[in-house]
Amino acid sequence: MTQGYYAGISGIQSHQYGLDVVSDNLANISTTGYKGSTTEFADLFSKVISSGKTPTSNDIGYGVKLQTTSFQFQQGDLMPSDRFNDLALEGSGWFGVISKNQDFYTRDGHFSFDTYQKVNGDANSSSARLVTADGMYVSGTMLSNFTYDAGAGAYVITTPADTAPLSKVASQGILEFPTLLTYPVEPSTNAQFFGNLGVTNETRMMSADVISTSSERNRLKLTFTQSAIQPSVGIAWDIAAAATSNDGSIVYDTKNAQAVFGLSGELISSTLTSINNDGTPVTIDLGANYSGIISNSGIDVGGSSRSNGTTGGTLTKYGINADGVILADFSNGRQSAIGRVAVYHFQNDQGLNREGGTNFAESSNSGKPLFWTDGAGNAITGAKVRSGMLEASNVRMDVGLTDMIILQRAYQANAKTITTVDEMIQKALQMRR
Repeated sequence: MTQGYYAGISGIQSHQYGLDVVSDNLANISTTGYKGSTTEFADLFSKVISSGKTPTSNDIGYGVKLQTTSFQFQQGDLMPSDRFNDLALEGSGWFGVISKNQDFYTRDGHFSFDTYQKVNGDANSSSARLVTADGMYVSGTMLSNFTYDAGAGAYVITTPADTAPLSKVASQGILEFPTLLTYPVEPSTNAQFFGNLGVTNETRMMSADVISTSSERNRLKLTFTQSAIQPSVGIAWDIAAAATSNDGSIVYDTKNAQAVFGLSGELISSTLTSINNDGTPVTIDLGANYSGIISNSGIDVGGSSRSNGTTGGTLTKYGINADGVILADFSNGRQSAIGRVAVYHFQNDQGLNREGGTNFAESSNSGKPLFWTDGAGNAITGAKVRSGMLEASNVRMDVGLTDMIILQRAYQANAKTITTVDEMIQKALQMRR
């Protein structure tokens, strides 16, 4: 009968462990990014009653043990937040965080900013590092497409980028957001004109905005008048081009040229090539054949223009898209990527070690962190990064309370086993008197 003691005691102990796990889950039901655990029990060992051949089992079990606790990595609900730096992962994967050169991994994307000066004594050189609530730095890839310009008193985008490819896993570092960032001036180098001059001998005018190297929005104006001497076939127009300040008070350059059109109004030739816009040459494109300017009586007279270039801009806000790319928006309407939040994966998530809070660490069972790749071998996040959202705990209260009832009943039953065996032993001892 003594094995009844062992079985009952092991049952009490094992179900106490189970209750501890459920209690911890319920205690963290409101913890952002928390992943619950579940208990798995196994038979302790058994003893064969008889070595004789029997058609059925002839062993007796000696109790139960807590074999393992496994993580529950199901997706938690995504809750909206009013901060773009709050991040949630929709799908599998982990954010990486760094503390004293040690890497951890978490699903808790409740991040904030830790600002510091990269150049001591220069407040304009400050950058904001993305950090967790306990001061760990969020890891990812930073581009080298911006630099600090002490003369301008701000960081300056050197090469605008649409996206930010992830570097190798071992090359990930701390994410930094420059607090003062500017978009450089892109002076106009090309202006295209479209429209119909008609065939009536009247003055026609078209204009385009062109950007100077000093970030001024200047005016390129074309004035068309019919030439005094016309070709035998088609029609010719004299062109007076002028590059001026926006209000016309400053004239930077003027050019005179001629355009000849065919019998059907198609542009045959033009001697107008370029003009100087406050130090920057701008190519003037009137098109060819019917692709730009025409002179035709069959359609309405009118014109339009298109030019490249942009004025300089200052940072208005940051954003993080679904691929984890960090995007800077500027006052001139332009946008540039400056980095990317890394999303890590493991061969065996169940092998991760829980390190307290919502942080996990790699182990020999989990394998090294890695990035998923697409068909071309490029690193991808493998999950959607949701800015302005947080992932709630995946613990379900109804499941936890049900498990608690089951564990409580099992604990009581095992305790009853011990008292029953004790009574039976007491009875057996009384029979020997």
